[in-house]
This record gives sequence, structure tokens and C-alpha cells, in this order.
Amino acid sequence: MDDGSFGVDREDRLNAILLEYVEAIERGENPDRGDLLESFPEYAEELAAFFVTRDQFDRIAAPLRTVPNFGTRESEAGGGTNLPSSSSDESTLAAAGNIGRIGDFRLLREVGRGGMGVVYEAEQLSLRRRVALKVLPFAAAVDPRRLQRFRNEAQAAAQLHHSNIVPVYAVGAEAGVHFYSMQFIDGQSLSQLLSELREARRGTGSHQQEQAVVREQPFSSDLSTTIGQAAKTAALDVPAADSTQQTIRKREEYRRFAELIRQVADALEYAHEVGVIHRDIKPANLLLDAGGRLWITDFGLALIRSDAGLTVTGELLGTIRYMSPEQALGKGGLVDHRTDVYSLGVTLYELLTLTPAFDGEDRQVLLRQLADEEPRLPRDIDARIPAELETIVLKAMAKFPGDRYLSAREFADDLQRFLDDRPILARRPTLVDRAAKWVRRHRAAALSAVLVLVLASVGLGVSTAMIAREHAKTKMAYEREREANARERERAREAEDHYLRTRRAVDLFVELSDEGLLDFPPLAPLRQRLLEAAVVYYQELNDRREDIGVQRDLAESKIRLERMQQELASINEMNTILLLDQPVVRKHLGLTTDQFDRLVPTLSRLRMNQSAELHELKRNKSRQIADVATACRKEVEQILTASQYRQLQQVYLQLPGPHVFGRDIIEAIGLTAPQKEQAKEIQAAATQASLKIFATAESREQAMAEAIGIWKRANQMIVTMLTPTQQQRWDEMTGPPVQGEIHFPFPPADNTD
Repeated sequence: MDDGSFGVDREDRLNAILLEYVEAIERGENPDRGDLLESFPEYAEELAAFFVTRDQFDRIAAPLRTVPNFGTRESEAGGGTNLPSSSSDESTLAAAGNIGRIGDFRLLREVGRGGMGVVYEAEQLSLRRRVALKVLPFAAAVDPRRLQRFRNEAQAAAQLHHSNIVPVYAVGAEAGVHFYSMQFIDGQSLSQLLSELREARRGTGSHQQEQAVVREQPFSSDLSTTIGQAAKTAALDVPAADSTQQTIRKREEYRRFAELIRQVADALEYAHEVGVIHRDIKPANLLLDAGGRLWITDFGLALIRSDAGLTVTGELLGTIRYMSPEQALGKGGLVDHRTDVYSLGVTLYELLTLTPAFDGEDRQVLLRQLADEEPRLPRDIDARIPAELETIVLKAMAKFPGDRYLSAREFADDLQRFLDDRPILARRPTLVDRAAKWVRRHRAAALSAVLVLVLASVGLGVSTAMIAREHAKTKMAYEREREANARERERAREAEDHYLRTRRAVDLFVELSDEGLLDFPPLAPLRQRLLEAAVVYYQELNDRREDIGVQRDLAESKIRLERMQQELASINEMNTILLLDQPVVRKHLGLTTDQFDRLVPTLSRLRMNQSAELHELKRNKSRQIADVATACRKEVEQILTASQYRQLQQVYLQLPGPHVFGRDIIEAIGLTAPQKEQAKEIQAAATQASLKIFATAESREQAMAEAIGIWKRANQMIVTMLTPTQQQRWDEMTGPPVQGEIHFPFPPADNTD
């Protein structure tokens, strides 16, 4: 080694010596340590300490090499470490359970390896919990920049606390081995899921797999399993008779992919707000757990605003296929949070089409495609992909940052609009937009064309062959543009059809809200929700285009909704008071005989009113019941104590039905946005099941009994997802359970025609 080649800085020279030694070891060579000490006596002390640390690390890693290929999985080129899937062999884990220890962590097995480190499944001994432990390779530990990137990854991940970002538990170093621990995710990466879907599309697998029918289970949240099974089934060739089912499954698959990417976009928005840009979003760095949650991991290339400039000078790191053009072309000054929006858009493109956005096989081809070419339209690959979802993907993947979504939040919001069947904000580029983009990407060609026109205008002569050639190009361009315009007209027609279908669907919401079937008290809140949905959609349709009919229906629906909200509140008050008819309730409240005797006239009047109200609803007459409910409540409040009336309201919440977790209750408990969404899905499934029962049951009594069972299970599912704090609030709202059987105060059966 030439001593002059290491510069003037002592630490840099030592790092260079150590790095050369470690790289020689990893190439299979066996450099002599004695020769190294003799060649650099001024570093004898540091080198001796390094050799001791190196030996300690080898003792830790040696047992792993005795279990060939155990639990390892190669990550994609360019970095990114995959965490393990949920399948693991317990006996093998037990056999490999003592492979080594780093500080407080006992290593169980190696589960992933990438450019930024090696990940082990480990046990944190002090807390007795399973973690993922990422360890910096020894060759990287002696390279200051790679060591700094490792620390940067730990720092970036540790300051992020989001339900879709893998949390970091601890960061440290033991005997020169740098590591950090994080939550262990049971699941698979999106890159693995994509491989399985591509394999299914090629038609591999058993005959049973090809003919499998994926059915939705009530209230199921096992999203990852359902996605994999449904996607594989839809990807295979099925008989023509099943084409309708296949289309439905495929549409549901696209919606689930959109929901997964929406989760990631929401997490990225949070990271961007606190100053962290991931810069390596790709399927290998997105982990799907068994519960259907998608996690972001591997912040090894993250850019933190407070950094002094790690990889901000145009250094090309990461996987080119998923990089934004400005990142891949080394335009460090242009790389901001929108590079993550682009990479996430490419990931969604690949999920929808099962095809890379750019399929170049080598670095130079990929860079040229990123800079100059547009990806194939997703619907040209698979016409079943929704047009709105294609528009969202193309906007996220725009080559120029200013043409993309301005933030991950806008990306997430547009995906949510798609999932809610609302109009998205993204718009397809016009002909002028496409021309401007082409000029920006081909400035030299555009300038040349202008120069040619100028030269021609002053008579500098262009050869006949060149004119003919340019004419042919122009004709081809004209044909392509004509085809593009035809496609635009077709998509405009589809948009108009979509508008009309949406209008008919909203009108149906209003009609359903008047169905006599919904007069059954436990289903009454459904009428309110149908009208609320109609008001929202009428408002959006009115904002989208001027339509006098829509404006009229919007005003009428708002009036109906306000009236229905008042009626439902009054009905709930009346049903609460009618519970006093039941002896078990009176005993629970500790009512005296005198109190009950004074309540009898009020209860009789309410029962008569309840029966009369049912008949009047059937004759489509509107009647204000707020005065009746208010008067009865005042009478009851004068008879019961404040404590007894509070207990009566608690008992009403112990009855199964959609009235239990209404909007006021959900807000009072403090449910989070994901919890609200999950509760909404549970209630929607219960409502659908209840409607089906009332449409097919042989008797009203049978339908009521089955519907009560459905809502009892649904409400219990919502209760089980509450946090301890939320559970305490819920217990305070419902009070101690009634010792005995209580039932809903249904109106008497109607025997009239």
C-alpha cells in the first residue's frame, strides 16, 4: 500500500486501511495481520483494537453460516431490506435460537439482507419481546459515509410515529457492531406479492387453485390473504360463464390496491411534514401484514431537512426502476417530497398492471426511458382498470414535479375519492399539455424544428427528400393525434355515462329512504344515512355541472334530512321511556310502586302514539312527534330522580341496534379515523344482512329475532376494537349491565291491510 494515497488526515487514512482489509476478507483473501501492523506502525494500537472487535463479530455471525439459506431472502438491487413473512418453522427456530447475541438481543435467524445492512429476527431479553434487528455489515462500518447513512436511517425512522411506518425501538453499538431494533412485521413485501400475482397470471398452480372462488366473509379484515387469493383467481383463465364474477373480483382487487397505496400516501405525508423524505419507495420496502396494513420500512436513503447534505449532491443511490426522473438523473437540487409521490405512483402502476412502468434491462436504457419516454397507459394493458384510477396513477407519475400531486396528502385524498365513488380532482392532460411536456423533454428537437422553419422562411432551401420525410412524419403524427382525439371522445362519453349512472344511484338513495321496510325502529338510522349520502352526492354533482334538477333534489333532500334527524332523536327518547314497561328495567332503576303508578298514564299514551305513528307512516303522512316526546320526557323527569333517568339512558345503549354507535356516541368515545372506517364497514354489513332477513323472513317475529342477533354481534365487534381509554368511556356511557333479559320496545304488529 502506498502511504501517500491516504491523504493527510489521520482518521481518513486509518479508515482507508481498514476498508481495504475488510474488502479483501470479503473477496475470500486472507491478508496477514502481522504484515499490516508492520506496514503501519503508527496505527498499531487502533489496528489491534479493530482485530479484537472483528473477531467478536465473526463469533456472532459464524453460527448463521452453518444453517445454509435459512430464512434468508434476497432484496431487490440497490438497497432495501425485506422483513420476513409470517411462515416460519418453529423447530428450526428452536435449533437456531442460540446463534449469537448482540447486547440485549439474542439472534434467532437472518431474515433479510440488503445494501444497507443485515436484518435478524431477534429477542430483546430485557423486555422478552420479538424484534427485527438491523446490523450494519462490517465492511460498511469502516466506511464513514455508509456508517453515516446507517445512522441516518435509524434517526429518520426513530423520529416517525405513524401506524403505517415500522417503528424503531432502540439504536446502539456493541463491540463495534452498529445496530438498531424495530418492530417485527409478520407478513410479506409487495414485491413478493407481485411475484405471486405474476406467477398466477402465467397460469401456474394446481387445478383447484385455478377454480377457486374467493368469497367475502362478513366483517373480515384479513386483507392480505384476500388480496392474494382474489388476485390469483382473477389472473387465471376461467370459463366464459364466470366472466361476470371475474370482473367483479378484479374491480374489488383494484379497489384494495388503491386502499393500500392510500395508507402509504397518508404515512408519507406525515413523514414529509416532519421533514423526512424517504427517496426509496418501492414494493420491496412496503410490508403487508396479516391484518391488511401496509408498512413503510428502510429509511436508509432518507433525506432529513436538518442534514448537512448526505446524498444531496446528485449521487445515484436506490433502485432506478422506481426513481423519479429528477432523482435518477442526479438533479439533487430538484429532489423534494414529490419524488416519493412519483415512486408510489410507479408502485401502484405495477400493482394494477403487474408490469413494470419501464422495462429496460440495463442502467442506461432505464435512465433514457425515465427521461424521455412515457409508460404505456394502464388501460391499454388491462382494460378492466378503472379510468379514474388510471388518471390518478398518471398524475402521480408525471415526469415533471410540478405536474404531479403537490403533496402525498393530495394523492391520498384523490385515492379516497375513488374509493368513495366520488369525482376525483386529477384530470387527464389535454393536447396542449402533452405538447408542452414533449417540448420540455426534447428541447433540442423543438429548437431544431423552429430553426428549420426559420431557415425555410428566408429561402435557404430544403431538399425534396427532407420535405417528403417531414411530410411523412407529420402525417403519422396527425394519425396518432386523431386516434388520441377519438380515445378522448370515447372517454368523455364514458364520463357522461358515469355521471348519469351516479345521478340514478343517488336518486335511488332517496327512494330507498322512503321504503316502508325501514320503518322497523332498529333500522331507522339507515334512512338517515341514505339521505346523508344523497345530500353529499347531490352537492358534488351540483358542483360538477349546472343542473336545475340536481339543485332542486339537493334542496329537497336537505329538508328531508333535517326533518328525519329531528324525528329520530324524538323516537329514541320515546323508546328509552318505553323501557320502563319492563319489570327488569324498573328493578334495575330501583323504582318504587308509587313512581310506577305515576308513570302508567305516560307509558299508555306513548304506546298508543307508537301504534298510530306506524299507521300514519304507511299512509305516507308526515307528523311531528317532537312535542309528544318532549312532553313525555318532562313528565318522566319529574317522577324519576336524576340518577334513575341517567341509568335509564344507559340501559337503552345496552340494547343491540344501529342506534348504539351513532355519530354522537362515536365522537364521545373518541374513535380514530381508521376505527371509524372499520366501524362503518361493520355497521354496513350488519345493515345489509338485516335488510336481507326482513325481505325473506316468513314472519315479523322471526325477522326481529335474527336482526337483533346480527346487531348484537356487530356492536360487540366494535367494542372489541376500543382502546383501554375508549373502553372506559364506553363503560361509563352504558353503566352496569341489567341483571335479566331486556328487549327493544317494538311497536305492536300491524294487522291492517
